[in-house]
Amino acid sequence: MFKYFLIIFFISTNFHALAIDTKAEQAVVIDFDTNEVLFEKNSNDKVIPASMTKIMTVYVAFDRIKNTDFSINNKCTISPKAYKMGGSRTFLEIDDQVTVDDLLKGIIVQSGNDASIALSECLAGTEQDFANLMNVYAKKLAMENTNFTNSSGWPEDNHYSSVYDLAILSNALIRDFPNLYTYFSMDEFSYNDISQPNRNKLLQQVDGADGLKTGFTKKSGWGIAATAKRNSRRITVVINGTNSSRSRLNESSNLINWAFNQTSQKILVEKNEIIKEVDVWLGKEARINLVSLEKIVSTLSFDQIQLMSSSIEYKKPIAAPIVQGTKYGSIIINIPGKPQIIVPLVAEKNISQVNPLFKIAAAAKYLLFGTSLDEN
Repeated sequence: MFKYFLIIFFISTNFHALAIDTKAEQAVVIDFDTNEVLFEKNSNDKVIPASMTKIMTVYVAFDRIKNTDFSINNKCTISPKAYKMGGSRTFLEIDDQVTVDDLLKGIIVQSGNDASIALSECLAGTEQDFANLMNVYAKKLAMENTNFTNSSGWPEDNHYSSVYDLAILSNALIRDFPNLYTYFSMDEFSYNDISQPNRNKLLQQVDGADGLKTGFTKKSGWGIAATAKRNSRRITVVINGTNSSRSRLNESSNLINWAFNQTSQKILVEKNEIIKEVDVWLGKEARINLVSLEKIVSTLSFDQIQLMSSSIEYKKPIAAPIVQGTKYGSIIINIPGKPQIIVPLVAEKNISQVNPLFKIAAAAKYLLFGTSLDEN
């Protein structure tokens, strides 16, 4: 097999893909559209998710609202268990009939543990049954380092997740429920004549921030699942293990701003883009265009854009008959710090063989002159 290589960009061995760090113990930065991890630090470590757990509680509720007759106007009865729950609260009263709409606002804006339990009981009968349902959703979303035992994030021995799993969950919620997601950008919520601001201070301090959820326990420190959208691009950041609420704010905002300022989405290859015109062996046409089978978009730093390289690999020449859409080669893209990208190259159109009587003459001309029979 003959191979043809086209080098497009120069490769340097002195590449450092990441020019950012964080004081958080665990962190991950993901480009929402390309789903690429732009930065990670201990992102698969099992951690105490604290109130970031509530993202899954809300995800389950949103799914029920979207796909069943369950409505935000439904009312839920507040149980003694929900009323007595400690930590952050919405200040629900026993036996009150509270709408799902208010419970969602209590969970998302006020981080109400009482609202989380009330909604879980309303949806599944008991909080334990609801936790089992949360784990079913986690499995479907491929959250491989996650197990939920309650709806609020109250610390328990077997209740854990990872910042990467929480990023998967956050992006799934935004993608699957775009209309309901607007709850997360509310600045404040009042219930029982008690007004509380959204605990996510990024909403007021970071351009484009519109969610999601903070979390804190003494053992795990301060964490946040955060996301921001600027123009048509969204970045999601999840961190955990900072030593103060101020540090949580600083570290998460730094990572978001870094992602927007130092990386950009680039179209590497368009679908059906002509990549290479190549010779045809014993065909009724002398040349055929090889086109890319798919569109490839990647999120790259400035250095990665400058230092990436690509090569084209195909048999030379390609023997007729040639079938449109059939793979005859590949374009291989190498980007420092990223897995190699291989894009199939396919024939742009059909080309049939020459008449058998002309095969010998065509073959002789190609071997002697490197051209097909019908070339001038």
